[in-house]
Amino acid sequence: MVGCGVAIAVVASHFALRIPRTDALQQRDCTERCEELVWFAPARGPGYEDVPLDDEVALPDSTSYLRRDLMIAIKYAAAKVAHLSGGHPLALGDMSDRNGATPGTANGAPRHPRNTHVAGRDIDLGYYQRGMPDNHLRPICAHVTDGVEQWHCTAPPTSLDARRTALFIGFLFESTHVRIVGIDGAAAAPIRRALQRECTDGTIEAEACARVHLGYETSDTGRLWYFGHHNHMHVSWRE
Repeated sequence: MVGCGVAIAVVASHFALRIPRTDALQQRDCTERCEELVWFAPARGPGYEDVPLDDEVALPDSTSYLRRDLMIAIKYAAAKVAHLSGGHPLALGDMSDRNGATPGTANGAPRHPRNTHVAGRDIDLGYYQRGMPDNHLRPICAHVTDGVEQWHCTAPPTSLDARRTALFIGFLFESTHVRIVGIDGAAAAPIRRALQRECTDGTIEAEACARVHLGYETSDTGRLWYFGHHNHMHVSWRE
């Protein structure tokens, strides 16, 4: 659950073999081969874009493999946010390697905690942001003290678009298979307030509101949410 990489130019039209499946873009629930590990395709769709990381230079190197059911849920939530509020698409980050391993395993340096980003059950995504040219994976707050990287927000998340982020989270939890959404501790209060408003207004379904489970820490208690989530949120899936 580490930070963002820099998007690399074009990369063969971002692996040009990806073919849009317009019949699935608005689908909410998976109906067949749901556990299958699949390449997240198309790379761009309503409300989202898969932004390749530095080491994703060819298909075998891609870390954009996800369970089919989680892919469908991500597409659904992103499309619903775009329909309601417009704005820039949400950037997708690390998922799993082609063989289901944690990204970085092939190089002997997994870049996420043990047992995470395995078998397509986890995905990193940018936050929805204000005043930025896109919603790529980037810090939403100050995160450096006396020139030293802290790997968490050290001040309020001034570029966070709390409403759109809350909508995305709420729409994800329409599924009973979302286990948790991890965020930076400084982002928790504005996102929770936005969730409360959208739930009260009925924009997010009551059942989804009741299921929302956010993972965050405002101090390091060892639950692995405190560091590294100042530039992305993390979605974890259960069968």
